[in-house]
Amino acid sequence: MVDDSKSVAPDAAREQLRRILDASDFDASERNRNFLSYVVEEALEGRSARIKAYTIATSVFRRDASFDPQLDSIVRIEAGRIRRSLEHYYLMAGAKDPILITLPRGSYVPVFEVAASPGTVHAPPVAPAPSNRSSGCIILVAPFDEDGGTSFPNFARGFSRQMTVALTRFTDLSVLAVDGRFEPEGNVTSGEYLAKLGVDFLLTGGMTLSAESFSIEVMLMEARTRRYVWAEHFHGKLIPSDILKIRDEVANSIARTLAQPYGIIFSNKARETDGRPPEFLDSYDCVIRFYQYYRTFDYSVFESVRTGLERAVVMDPGYADGFACLSQIYSDAFRFSYALPDPGIDPRQRALLLAHRAIQLAPNSSRGYHALGHAYWFSGDVDSALTTFIAGLALNPNDTDLMADLGLRYANLGRWKDAVPLLEGSYARNLAQPGTYRVGLALYHYVHGRHEDALVEARKINAPHVLYGFVLIAAAAAQLGLHQEAREALRRLLGLDPHFGDRIVSDLTLRHIHGDIISAILDGLRKAGLTGREMGTAIGPRPVPLRLPK
Repeated sequence: MVDDSKSVAPDAAREQLRRILDASDFDASERNRNFLSYVVEEALEGRSARIKAYTIATSVFRRDASFDPQLDSIVRIEAGRIRRSLEHYYLMAGAKDPILITLPRGSYVPVFEVAASPGTVHAPPVAPAPSNRSSGCIILVAPFDEDGGTSFPNFARGFSRQMTVALTRFTDLSVLAVDGRFEPEGNVTSGEYLAKLGVDFLLTGGMTLSAESFSIEVMLMEARTRRYVWAEHFHGKLIPSDILKIRDEVANSIARTLAQPYGIIFSNKARETDGRPPEFLDSYDCVIRFYQYYRTFDYSVFESVRTGLERAVVMDPGYADGFACLSQIYSDAFRFSYALPDPGIDPRQRALLLAHRAIQLAPNSSRGYHALGHAYWFSGDVDSALTTFIAGLALNPNDTDLMADLGLRYANLGRWKDAVPLLEGSYARNLAQPGTYRVGLALYHYVHGRHEDALVEARKINAPHVLYGFVLIAAAAAQLGLHQEAREALRRLLGLDPHFGDRIVSDLTLRHIHGDIISAILDGLRKAGLTGREMGTAIGPRPVPLRLPK
């Protein structure tokens, strides 16, 4: 059967089949290679109507005429394995192949499509035409294949539901799901069906369970290009009493990997926005740009990110994530002393108002609470900040960005028992987590005299436009007698703020750093050679919180 929208010549389809069968990355058994060859040839010869479980069983698997597909599930099971073998092939050796051969769920008739080129260059539009897209990406969770003989017949359906729940907690995603109890009209993996729904990504996979073990394969496909952009295999021992816990842990792990701000979906969408002029960015693109900036707090792009988000909330006044990100931009303007075009604006006040608006628009989104926690913190209201961070994390326990930020706030306060599990847990769950949160781990080791460990963490901070990473490197290196590294860090620090030694205690106190931590940092910086009016200053009280007007 040839896809009408992108017709594939029979000879080209046969050549693609040969390419697949000859590839070492096509990990199918010999009889499943025969299965695929049989259905492809039958389809190309115009005999698609004959491709049924019965004919495959008798022609390929040598079952006799008494074969009953209701009693013997061999064809369904092996078809699922072929689908996964094809998905694996196109993720690996076949990533740049010109023809896609797929075996849709609910059918044994192959589909042939011309692969879209992800590198195709299109002519630029003649006038700015940003869309009104503000809901982020759309991801479709397809039913997961389940091999026969499972001891847990409803596991796949429950896993798909839990996967949907976990993804939905990331409110910048629109999540669609297909109930595995019925086949929708059309093939859910076809380009035509995905385009009709406006889907950006398709999540699919399969699983095998026995009384002793489980194996789950998951793949993410970009709908437009039909390219698999991520795949993972989960397996392990299965304890029946823990089956629901295992299901939820795997689903949550996948959701974190895909949907968090620095996950797989973000990385793919971020590449699309690179180099695009600001006037061509839609609201979601502006949020993507914010998270790119937020990795390192790059001042050179701060103003363009701010103006993009200001435009986004005007274009899409109901876009909660736009308000949340803009709130954090204004918090950054205060904490890093980044210049704003209107010096009469109080960035802390604006951050509070924007964050409250984000929560009004999306009360179940952790993003608004993250922004409000920041706004409270830098307005001096520490208790409200911590309460708000905790409320946001309860809404989405998979939000590792918020988890790390809460850990960092606890670290600033010297509450190590609260801080360290959150910080270490966030990096364990998200390998792409920005290095800026390692400030908290560096402080933890430094205060406890583990200066080598503190220096290791400080070197990973990677925020060259902000001085606090250099503060920690200089202090830890000086404590270790690494004078050259301490001097270089001090040079970088003073390049960002030549008068930091004159205001260091005031600055760190404003950030709610515990007095004992400030004293320890001063000791290290004195050894590094930093001088200034406040290098011997006593630690003062916390600043007075800023309150919104009634």
